[in-house]
Amino acid sequence: MIQAIWEQVLNLTLFVVLLRVTVPILLSALGGMISMVGGVVNIGLEGIMLLSAFSSIAVGAATGSWLLGVVAGVIISILVSMLMGFFSIKLKVDIIIVGFAVNILGSGLTIFLMNKIYGLTGNYSPEQLNRIPSIHIPFIEQIPIIGKLLSGHNLMVWVSIIAVFLCLVLLYRTPHGIHLRAVGESPEAAASLGISVDRMQFIALAWSGLFAGLAGAYLSMGMTSMFVKDMTAGTGFIALAVVMLGGSNPVGILIGSLIFGLGSTITTIVQTIPGNQIPSQFVQMIPYVVTILALIILAIRKKKKQLELTSQSTTQS
Repeated sequence: MIQAIWEQVLNLTLFVVLLRVTVPILLSALGGMISMVGGVVNIGLEGIMLLSAFSSIAVGAATGSWLLGVVAGVIISILVSMLMGFFSIKLKVDIIIVGFAVNILGSGLTIFLMNKIYGLTGNYSPEQLNRIPSIHIPFIEQIPIIGKLLSGHNLMVWVSIIAVFLCLVLLYRTPHGIHLRAVGESPEAAASLGISVDRMQFIALAWSGLFAGLAGAYLSMGMTSMFVKDMTAGTGFIALAVVMLGGSNPVGILIGSLIFGLGSTITTIVQTIPGNQIPSQFVQMIPYVVTILALIILAIRKKKKQLELTSQSTTQS
């Protein structure tokens, strides 16, 4: 088995699969990061991605346009995020409760709509669907190794990479990002400077919905060509773990997403190895084991910082 995995590394198949499975984690984690920077924890990423995935493929199949499908998924995601903001920011309902309600809504509503619209309960796979296209770079794709590294990837791979740099500029190089971080760090101080806390948090949730919507659209129209009930399979919760691991740094989010993506990649590759004797249930545990290990590392790191701060304060006193 190890030899088979090594062969996948040498022929760059592992790299290609890694990019493919990292995209939904990275995009949803960037959305979760922006909302958390603004002081709002978006627990509803899982449900938002599901609603986007279904809306995207439904509109994409009906119109024959992948772009309209993606736009529909993003619009639905932003609207749901705004609804979350209405309940949590305006009506002061606990954001955690609202997030879990959205997750339950996303799972149940997509199954209900799939049954009522298409008469299906397990999955919806339209016969004619224009998927999100892959980008082939002329001349470069002919180069043996570089071609496979840079060419032939889905458009959303490049969108997710651009999104990392967009978030860097947004958060650390614009007045909007400064206001957003100020609201997240100290709402009272931000309000005293004339910054509308509610408005900034609504915008943070809108950004979160945008990125989660792109992730959901990619799941149904880029990574696959179908909608399967609960197809996110915990991706939204893994994204939250990435946010906690990477903090408010988009580069840290990228690194964390690649780590979790590698766990999913190994799962995919192991399951496709001929004659594999490892139970599939055990293999499917890998991404979630990685999540638990990452959270343990995060807890140890936080505890170490607390001890260092306590030690410094004791020394100063």
